[in-house]
Amino acid sequence: MLDTASGEFDHTWPDVLPNGKGVLFTIRFSAKNGAKGRTSYAIAVADIPSGKHRVIVDDAMYARYATSGHLLYVTANKTLMVVPFDQNSMKVAGEPTALSEGMRLGLLGGSADLAVSATGTLVYATGAGQGKQELVWVTRDGRAQAVDPEWPSDYLGSPALSPDGKWLAVARVANAEPLNIWIKRLDRGPSIKLTLDGNANFGPAWTPDGRSVTFSSALLATGATDLWTERADGGAPPAMQLHEKRNLYNAGWSPDGKWLIVRTDVASPGSGDILAIRPGIDTVPVPVVATTFTELSPALSPNGRWLAYVSNETGEDEIYVVPFPNSGAGKWAISAGAGTEPLWSHRGRELFYRAASGDLVAVEIHTQPRFSLGRSTALFPAAGFTSLRFGPQYAVAPDDRRFLMIRAGTPDKLIVVENWFEELRAKSRR
Repeated sequence: MLDTASGEFDHTWPDVLPNGKGVLFTIRFSAKNGAKGRTSYAIAVADIPSGKHRVIVDDAMYARYATSGHLLYVTANKTLMVVPFDQNSMKVAGEPTALSEGMRLGLLGGSADLAVSATGTLVYATGAGQGKQELVWVTRDGRAQAVDPEWPSDYLGSPALSPDGKWLAVARVANAEPLNIWIKRLDRGPSIKLTLDGNANFGPAWTPDGRSVTFSSALLATGATDLWTERADGGAPPAMQLHEKRNLYNAGWSPDGKWLIVRTDVASPGSGDILAIRPGIDTVPVPVVATTFTELSPALSPNGRWLAYVSNETGEDEIYVVPFPNSGAGKWAISAGAGTEPLWSHRGRELFYRAASGDLVAVEIHTQPRFSLGRSTALFPAAGFTSLRFGPQYAVAPDDRRFLMIRAGTPDKLIVVENWFEELRAKSRR
């Protein structure tokens, strides 16, 4: 159980000891209780079966037990450490030693790319720098140019361009702070942070007038996720936009501002459905595409008449289009052989998506005299840019000639050490 009195608000990354007496895991402390006012981590061990736990290593994360009788973990400054550990007493039994610096940390708090086999093979990933991510403009032929090299980020997600294309709303982590929505003047202008204290904020969508941003906000203590809307200049407190029993993601407005589109949690009943509500008119959202399969990533066309989305009804994710709001009046398959992250061109004549190959694909769309598909073109290889099944990790420029994408700032190395136990024994004999 969380020891909230000590500032614990998450327990993650469990690793059961081979003797079954305990579980190693990572504690995440809130920024209020963490070191230097920031989110911090510690390694703990919980007794089986009582569940009582205690911290065994401070300022550390992602512990993994090695059958040589050691504990592997990563420090807050990204150093891979090893320390003798007695699994019977469940106590550290010696002094720690540094193995490698510059470890690559995961996007989810307290994680790292680290594993060790029972026979002594060690594998871990490092980043040449801080593993920063950056925004880049990418042309239709794949040429990339950094947006603002002076705006480094630990994590970027779900970029959204304002209707005039001059402002960016993006989920961002910087300086080990929680996930927040940031508003930035493009390309190299100022930025501000929109935030709800104690929440993780993500998935921004601009209102049609370009004055406000609607986003998902999750309570860190419970994970309950609602939609909020806040003025993009931060000039007024955020307002609750929509609350449901199910968590809400992928907010999007119709061009006339009458409809708000949203997706429910894949872990909730329906396995992820697409709903719509007319704020000020409807009291509850109505299902638009709601089946026993998973529906993701809703995207309304510029004229508000067509809805693109992802469904796994064939057994793999594919892109479909239905009329909106009367979604039962037709249905067209867009992708061929898997697709995610659909976005419309601003003229409504193309639909972009990420193919299974990693390519960014453009499909010509005709709506007169009836809906039909034209040529499909793979624009450029996009596997080197951030991708996510649940929602677009890129945005389309107003002229439809460029794409705002997310790129890792430095390449990572994957390091494999064979016979690592032998190496440990040799060092201990010195």
